[in-house]
Amino acid sequence: MKKNTDFCSKQRPQVLPLKGLTDPEVKERAGKGLINKTPRSETKTIPRILFENIFSVFNFIIFGIIIFVLIFYFKNRDDRLLLDSIGILLVGVTNTAIALYQEIKSKVALDKVSLLLKKRVVVLRNGRETEIEQDEIVKDDIIKVNTGDQIIVDGEVAESRYLEIDESLLTGESLPIEKSPEDEVLSGSFCTSGSGYYKAVKVGEEMYANSITRMAKKYKLLLTPLQKKINFILEMTFLSALAIVGLETWSHFSNPGNVSEDDFIRRIATILISLIPQGLVFFASVTYALGVYRISKLGAIIEKLNAVESFSSVRTVCMDKTGTITENNLRVKYINNISSHDTEEELTRYLGTFVEESSDKNATIRAIKDLNQQDGIAFKDEIPFRSENKYSVMEFEKDGEPLCLILGGYDVLYDNLDKNDLENAQKVFNEMGLSVYRNLLFGRIKNFRTVKELREAKTDFVIEPMLLVSISDTPREDAGEALELFDRNGIDVKILSGDSADSISSVLTDIGRKPAEGSIITGSELAGISEGDLSKVIKSKEIFARLKPDQKLAIIRELKKEKIYTAMIGDGVNDLPAIKESDMGIAMEEGSQITKEVADIVLLKNKFSLLPRIFDEGNKIVNSVNYISKLFLTKNFIVIYIAILAVLFLFEFPLTPRRVALINMFGISLPAYLLMLRNTNVKRSTEFIKDVFTYIVLAGAVIIIAGYLGILATNILFVGSEQYLSMVMLSIMIFISISNYVIVAVRNEDEKKYYYISGIILVLLYIFFAMTNFDVPVYNLIKIFYEIDFLPLKYWVIIVPLSLIGSIALYFTQTLRERIFKLQNIYR
Repeated sequence: MKKNTDFCSKQRPQVLPLKGLTDPEVKERAGKGLINKTPRSETKTIPRILFENIFSVFNFIIFGIIIFVLIFYFKNRDDRLLLDSIGILLVGVTNTAIALYQEIKSKVALDKVSLLLKKRVVVLRNGRETEIEQDEIVKDDIIKVNTGDQIIVDGEVAESRYLEIDESLLTGESLPIEKSPEDEVLSGSFCTSGSGYYKAVKVGEEMYANSITRMAKKYKLLLTPLQKKINFILEMTFLSALAIVGLETWSHFSNPGNVSEDDFIRRIATILISLIPQGLVFFASVTYALGVYRISKLGAIIEKLNAVESFSSVRTVCMDKTGTITENNLRVKYINNISSHDTEEELTRYLGTFVEESSDKNATIRAIKDLNQQDGIAFKDEIPFRSENKYSVMEFEKDGEPLCLILGGYDVLYDNLDKNDLENAQKVFNEMGLSVYRNLLFGRIKNFRTVKELREAKTDFVIEPMLLVSISDTPREDAGEALELFDRNGIDVKILSGDSADSISSVLTDIGRKPAEGSIITGSELAGISEGDLSKVIKSKEIFARLKPDQKLAIIRELKKEKIYTAMIGDGVNDLPAIKESDMGIAMEEGSQITKEVADIVLLKNKFSLLPRIFDEGNKIVNSVNYISKLFLTKNFIVIYIAILAVLFLFEFPLTPRRVALINMFGISLPAYLLMLRNTNVKRSTEFIKDVFTYIVLAGAVIIIAGYLGILATNILFVGSEQYLSMVMLSIMIFISISNYVIVAVRNEDEKKYYYISGIILVLLYIFFAMTNFDVPVYNLIKIFYEIDFLPLKYWVIIVPLSLIGSIALYFTQTLRERIFKLQNIYR
């Protein structure tokens, strides 16, 4: 039988004659600055975006390289060094400008959609309730608070209807604290049970939450898996840059006659500007910002920049049933009289009074609020509904005698019925086929007369049944399709609900997802499983019924312990601990205020169907970063190979800072931008690091082999053409780098035509500059700046065949690589 545990210890609530401020009093306080104006933290400000992008670590490094080159320019007066410094500056400015444009564009879009989630609160003014925005609160305002509401400003309780406040977001202590009139409440805490009013004491910057910095989105500052991979790449490129510079410096000072001082400085600058991964970081950031922009256009609010990408790492999605799979539009389907002597009409009036007096106004209570009320009974005391109990008790006085009524889940309370009453109730339950609904038992507590006696009792309470209330909910039209898309993407779905197993099964069956045999477990069964078997059971089950909030939290923790990246979707206060703990928290717009506050993503208009599309955006981001990494890091390995061969074997070093910028333009930056904007690959990718590194090692090798073969062929076929050697090798490397872009793009994309055409345009554009000579100032300036020398037609006999052979070799070596390393199905 259900024990009388976890009862609130408060007696009848204190009711004060609250009137609130008058309009003149509000105006007076606002004029004195006693208003709740706080810095908005929804998105970065434009000054902050400018500051972070302009004064980034990479820009400081680039600035240092420019100073280094300019020092030797002023020392030796070599104009090439001045032009090199300008070229390096242009690379930094271009990357920064692109990043600024996309991030500001995303911010503007996100700010517009964030207005839809602006917090509004109910205050007492002029003796009546008025809804205002939170930044319109003034000191001494009387603010209403219900279950699920966040405390907006620091204050003191003015009226408590069994008000319980959770301060875990401030203190880490998750036990609810009972609040009486004049008790302190702190901004950032939230109401878990009951209702009441509180008086605003500290507003704006004086609030406690502001004194410990803005909270809502700062509980989880963890790097996503993709960010960890990018950081690993950055560490490797920094180390390789230091090693190559060290090797080049050792070689120069060991053999000072091999390379002039100016050429040595140009080599060092070339190596540094090539291996510092500024472009990769900027394009990865821009890809994130672009993802946020796209999601905001779909109808979701991203509370954390990397939240979209996190979807691509999710392996398990846990979700509540009510308000997530269903519309949370609860309606009374049946009210069955299971009393042995009273009429249904009379009992229904008792239920109507119970609902009207309840301090909790959750969706279930709202569904049965429009009932007639019983005359001649007066409210006395209450035990509010809590997710841990799943019932509430109210004490009334009728004809001078106390009367204790209870309303709660049928499958939670039926053990508290006498044997005969249970048989009668179960008969009605079975005959009516009520298992598919959310069923509530309404009755009278027989063995305790008052709530006070019930709180102090050491024995179980016994219920005299009165009504069996069956409530239906409508599944979302898009729920079945969304769950099917999760399955198609290899994402496990688990339903974590406080409802009965039958009710959950019915809803899932309605959307075409009938639960498999043995896939359901209840909270009570879960509680009996040993710690050693818990993980195995959680991974094997799909539906978890009659869960308490702490059990939802335990399931999330167990999945995370198994290194399973987990998302939690919910809308109520009972989902809050699990949402906070999950790797990815998702809330519905109509969910409780505090749940939306801590979630990483909020779905506007409760669009459940957005989730698979957001998952697609996450996959798209990972795939875009994969493509971009291959392009940028291929260039890194080209430079590494060339630098090592030049030092150890005195091979030709055809690169300069401006020629690296030329390779960047044709083979990396422009292609990366095209890929980022047009990438449509939403298949989930695996083996990110292995795929990228095996790709770039081979691609860099193929490109420089083809380039040095070009030098060898030029020396053999055209004796005395030393001045053209570097241009021949540069041209071959640029052409194969463009082919590299096309190969990266078309191997995993459906729309190949776009990439073929853009690749051909890039090739023709370079040929135009390398094969022509015009006396046009702008044209000549570009050629001089990027060191594009005119190449007579005879050299193209070497460049074109070797570029084609190199491109074909690159394609087949990458195909072979995928088979050797079993990477053919990394996109699935």
